Amino acid sequence: MDRTAVDRLYDCDVLDRHGRHIGHVVDLWLSNGRPMWASVRRTAGTALVPIRGAQVRDRRLVVPVDRREVEDAPRVDGGPTAEVHDHYGLSMPEQRLVRHDRAGSGASAPASPRGRQAMRPAR
Repeated sequence: MDRTAVDRLYDCDVLDRHGRHIGHVVDLWLSNGRPMWASVRRTAGTALVPIRGAQVRDRRLVVPVDRREVEDAPRVDGGPTAEVHDHYGLSMPEQRLVRHDRAGSGASAPASPRGRQAMRPAR
């Protein structure tokens, strides 16, 4: 997926697999240039949502999880952790996850997929 296509995911409404609203994309985490996770703004804060296999339809990102799974997910600072992967029943990727910055907003920051806490972006 090219940078322009990834940038278009920002501010998309995120819907669960049943079409129920979850929130809005505020941050993306990539592996080898492919979006794997999104930080989603919800009324109760920000949650990490797996987006591999998601479909984009008219500024809506339909993710392969249920809204209840997102509501029950652990809250973490930074990127996806082992705890978040475990919650969704996903294995940790071998490659590093990188926080994607929108075009013109600065450099991407790496996240450690193996640690309990992902690295926070340098400011």
